[in-house]
Amino acid sequence: MLISRQLDYLGTSGIERDTGKCFLVEVPDRSAATLEPLIQRYILPGTRIISDGWAAYSNIEQIGNGIYMHDVIIHQQNFIDPYDSEIHTEAVENMWMRAKRKLRRQFGTSRELFPSYLHEFVFRNKFKDQDMFITILKILSENYRF
Repeated sequence: MLISRQLDYLGTSGIERDTGKCFLVEVPDRSAATLEPLIQRYILPGTRIISDGWAAYSNIEQIGNGIYMHDVIIHQQNFIDPYDSEIHTEAVENMWMRAKRKLRRQFGTSRELFPSYLHEFVFRNKFKDQDMFITILKILSENYRF
């Protein structure tokens, strides 16, 4: 999980490396009090969380009496742990780069719509290998009776 500044707004995100499943959520601040409930909401117990050295992440291993494992990479020292190449935040940083690129192509963002931009990005990421129109029709037909 990585906190990243998104334009003038704050967001938190996570990505599952093996599947590419992700979440992006707008947050009012980057405090532990804000982030820890989101970690519990979006990340399954038993997950190994890899983050940067942001102070709000320092208690991840204590959340829920130790339901998470936590590794940290300090970007001022390394971008990939020299002793364990699995400890890095490249996947989540790449995800934010793609989200920011998409928002820039929109020629601006609306503060009120910012959460919906994040939802759209997650949706498109989830179904990226499928025909989007067919996918939307299928989801509508599964959830609404016509």
